[in-house]
Amino acid sequence: MFGYVKPLPGEMLLKEYELYKAIYCGLCRTGGKTVSRFTRALLSYDFTALAALRLAVSGAEAEVTKKRCPYTLKKKPALECDGVFTYTAAAFACLYFCFAKDRVRDEKALRRFFGRVSLPFFRHMKKRAEALYPGLYEAISAPIEKLWQTEGDGEKHTLDEYAHYSAEAIAAAASFGLEGDAAAIAKEAGYHIGRYIYILDAIDDLREDVKKDRFNPLLSYYGSIEEAERHTEELDETLRASAVRFSAAAGLAEKSIYTDILENIARFGMDSTVGAVYDKYAYRRKENERL
Repeated sequence: MFGYVKPLPGEMLLKEYELYKAIYCGLCRTGGKTVSRFTRALLSYDFTALAALRLAVSGAEAEVTKKRCPYTLKKKPALECDGVFTYTAAAFACLYFCFAKDRVRDEKALRRFFGRVSLPFFRHMKKRAEALYPGLYEAISAPIEKLWQTEGDGEKHTLDEYAHYSAEAIAAAASFGLEGDAAAIAKEAGYHIGRYIYILDAIDDLREDVKKDRFNPLLSYYGSIEEAERHTEELDETLRASAVRFSAAAGLAEKSIYTDILENIARFGMDSTVGAVYDKYAYRRKENERL
């Protein structure tokens, strides 16, 4: 479900790309120290984007230093901003615990068993996050619980109804603890990141979900895999709409190198990722109106 929100390096200035990598490294290091070492193995691009968003709207001070990577043992540039990175790692832990619970709910037989076995590791991360930021897990999990209720009620809902609750969870993760304009910008940007992730993940998992008899909102909405795959151009448009809204929201933050990174993600990275998913399944995309 994670890993869809990332920049397109070929469209970045060198200093932007180097800072983006430093954000990733700083988030990996800080999360491993303050929340759980397990976060290092599970860190995805989506949370690097969330950290860049928090840096952009909060005005937090940060600096790049060279640190030895625990995996490569080489010294690499890493951004230091404990407040933003500790928070992002905590939000990551809460979201991943919800994701792990969802996998247990969806999977069957042996996969469900292994999911249950791994759940205590995610619960430990979540508890540490709760201790650091009381109320964070409740803010994130409440819309996800509503999503599970909606997915399991046996009724036909629109794709936006399903995606709304996932979007609300990411909006909560992006804006928790912020105030004023910073909170409003982060909430709107986070909402459209969450909407984009949910819909693209449904497209990416469609054929596997059919094979494994798992819930997929596209099957619920369109009625069959054939009908869902006939609407790939329509789905492409709605994904672009969320990328545009994300870009518009992030653009309201004070101009900085972080907003430049977010603009690259919105204009180039998200579109490129959609293209890669569509190419994998030979789905049709609209050839005009690139962002």
